[in-house]
Amino acid sequence: MAQPNSQAPRPQTGNGQKRRREHPTDAKNGSHKRAKTDHRAKQRDARTLATQTSSKAFRNGELDVDKFVKSREYEIRALEEGMARSKKALTTRAFQHVPKELRRRTASHNVKRVPKRLQPRAKREMIEDNTPTVTARKRKPTRHMRLRLETAKQLRALGAQRKRSQETKSKPNGGKHISELPLAGSNAPSKGQTGLKTRTPKVKSATLASPPVAKAKFRKRQIHKTWLPTHMFHAKRARMTEPKEPLWRFAIPLTPTAKSYRPTHRAANDRGAVAWDTSYISTIGLEGQQRSVEGILKALGLGSELWEARGEKWRNGTRIWEGFALEREAPHRPIAPITVIWCVPESRPAELEKRPRKVFIRVHPSAFWLIWEELVRLAKVAKPQASVQDLRFEIGTIEITGPAATEALQAALWPISCEESPIANGGQSVESLWTALNSLTNPAMLPSDVLLGFEIQDPRLHHPPRKNKLPASERDQDQLLQILASWPFDAAQKAPAIFDRRTRLAASSSLPSQKAINRRRSLAPPGEYPAPCPKDPRIPTLLYHTSERNHSQSTYTLLLPWKCVQPVWYSLMYCPLSTGGQPRFGGLDEKRQLAFENQQPWFPADFPGTEPGWQWEIEERAKREDEWKGRPKSKRTNWESVNLGSGHKGEVGSGLACDWEKLMSLPRSDSISGEKAAHTSEITHLPSLQARNLLSAKANLKSHDNAQRTLATVRIKLLTRGVPETCARIYRLPSAKGSSQLRRRWLTLHPREQASKRRGPKNGLPTLPKDAPAHLVQRRLAQSLLKPPQVGDADYPVCPGEEDLIGFITTGNYNLGEGQGTGIGSLLLGKLLEDDGEDDKESNICIVRNSGNSAGRLAVWEVA
Repeated sequence: MAQPNSQAPRPQTGNGQKRRREHPTDAKNGSHKRAKTDHRAKQRDARTLATQTSSKAFRNGELDVDKFVKSREYEIRALEEGMARSKKALTTRAFQHVPKELRRRTASHNVKRVPKRLQPRAKREMIEDNTPTVTARKRKPTRHMRLRLETAKQLRALGAQRKRSQETKSKPNGGKHISELPLAGSNAPSKGQTGLKTRTPKVKSATLASPPVAKAKFRKRQIHKTWLPTHMFHAKRARMTEPKEPLWRFAIPLTPTAKSYRPTHRAANDRGAVAWDTSYISTIGLEGQQRSVEGILKALGLGSELWEARGEKWRNGTRIWEGFALEREAPHRPIAPITVIWCVPESRPAELEKRPRKVFIRVHPSAFWLIWEELVRLAKVAKPQASVQDLRFEIGTIEITGPAATEALQAALWPISCEESPIANGGQSVESLWTALNSLTNPAMLPSDVLLGFEIQDPRLHHPPRKNKLPASERDQDQLLQILASWPFDAAQKAPAIFDRRTRLAASSSLPSQKAINRRRSLAPPGEYPAPCPKDPRIPTLLYHTSERNHSQSTYTLLLPWKCVQPVWYSLMYCPLSTGGQPRFGGLDEKRQLAFENQQPWFPADFPGTEPGWQWEIEERAKREDEWKGRPKSKRTNWESVNLGSGHKGEVGSGLACDWEKLMSLPRSDSISGEKAAHTSEITHLPSLQARNLLSAKANLKSHDNAQRTLATVRIKLLTRGVPETCARIYRLPSAKGSSQLRRRWLTLHPREQASKRRGPKNGLPTLPKDAPAHLVQRRLAQSLLKPPQVGDADYPVCPGEEDLIGFITTGNYNLGEGQGTGIGSLLLGKLLEDDGEDDKESNICIVRNSGNSAGRLAVWEVA
């Protein structure tokens, strides 16, 4: 018996039925293709204008004015309606008109996230398109979130009640504060007076500072690192270091989220300014009698010329000094570059030896422990002893560079009224002279290494800053040139208040809240800033100016209390510049970029001969190796198959590193632990001044004790095309004794050789006799027409052997400032000794080969 089938019958595959569903048929051509949706029909319909012919206005060759006017009226109304429809059917929305420099320029449905000038249009567009807009400021909590919020609210109330009860039980005299109780004796304050004033605690010498206590909701995020004062600003606008991988125990911004490589170059060199929060730079205070402080600084390797007449301004506190600090004990290896700032003495020169002097020493955080240990050891053996203070979290720093740097600082820093400041000789003060620099558009005109110390008002009272009107009269320009030429700041400078710890603490603790600032701003007349009050905080600052090589770029460095960095930073960032726009902010990558464009080495990456530089190199090796392993095998560089020419294959050393172990025949160290590598103490760095003196006379270079382990930082400039990369190999020219033919082939690529060929009537080739055979004449003609060999040609010279390797490129890229590829590298002095007896004109010529490539490029080097 057949059972009933509950399932529907399957479609037949014969001619009657088909298994697939047919596509809709195009009505025009009857095809089975799917009709395309016309997405521009709405725009085309909105932009199509209705017209009316004028034939009805003519009757028997005569013009009917009434009908003609009505037809034109119809067309005019159609034109107006079409303009209105076309305006509503635009292809761009309001959020698409936001400049790319602004944040949150995507298609957000929150009207408040577009500039104010576009908010009415965005709101109108969303209403017309029936787009749901965001009305609430915060996200509406879900049921689960609402329960958690209510529980947290109840727990906070219970905790506050328990805390109040505990304080009441622990306080004597009924819970009254000691300042509210009457004092025994005649010194009891009256009812209107305040209580006892406690003494400011003194800081013990050689005690490490603790990071500032963060707010409760941010405290867990700063267990293993410290936030900069402007962390909240940068965290929304920049790529930060990984939360679990801080850099030097700080959360440091690496680069802005927006594209900023070329804009940073233009802002720092052409128009604008670039600012950094460099509060991670460590500051150490040194205090003691002048002879003790001088003895400590001399033990750090400060040159003898600084203690003569040449360093008088530096010792008087009107100049700064930048250079390398050396170890106290032999062989006196360089530690790190430091900046030394003296405080202006407050007494006469005859009494300086008895009065205590104060000094600030600023050092990179990667070398803080090395400098700190040296200073503590030197301060203990000094007679009389000197005190060392850790000021890392008391003093913050802001750096700003660019043509508009002075203008931005003038708008952000409002000095305390000159009437309240001490007047110097001639009736001039530092505050009045600082305001006279408002017409300075080129900071490079300032004397190098000068510093200014003055007190400023709270920048929040003048926020947002206004555009500075640059004086354009000849009188103002003549006054500015006179100030720059005479520089009266040296005579007007008094002891900066930032050297006093009580002043720093008072400025930080007396900062009013933002709500109090807003109340004062609301009470001010329209268009005016709040009037200053006697209780306003006086923020001590110290500003000094430095110039790069050949005065190509100038940088201001502003020192101020740690908690005062954020208000000044916001005033700088939102300062309208006269050239348009606002100052840009930069991260660690932008700082390296501008140092590279100025052909200046950046610490610690370009100093592998120092301990912080070596540690940086080990960490970078691990990052490059992880990136290399993360690629598919087809995209990895096979280091063993690199063809170096002359039958040699395989990269010299590790292709992912500046392999100094290979160059110096040292055991490899790939460990990135905090401990020192076993051979780190064997490698040392030679400062630039000593390197120039040694390389100028090779006889002195031969007498160097540890030339086989000493590195010198150099600048590399390619003479031909090409771009050097990081970890590129640097070769010297092949020896004239061993490979004279290869040496000549490389020298023929020099631009001067090509210029000499073009200048001569016979292209610089040797002359032929008159009876030369025809084949030699044809060869000569071919040689005169041929260009020098290019990379990839069969006759292009091969790279020298491993015995001619002398160093590595630590930073290489295309230089926007030079318009060609340049690099910063280090050379081994021991390898330069082996090139003795060669021509001095060719002694600085080298060959650069990128890691993983077989072709080299001709270049020249000079000591950085």
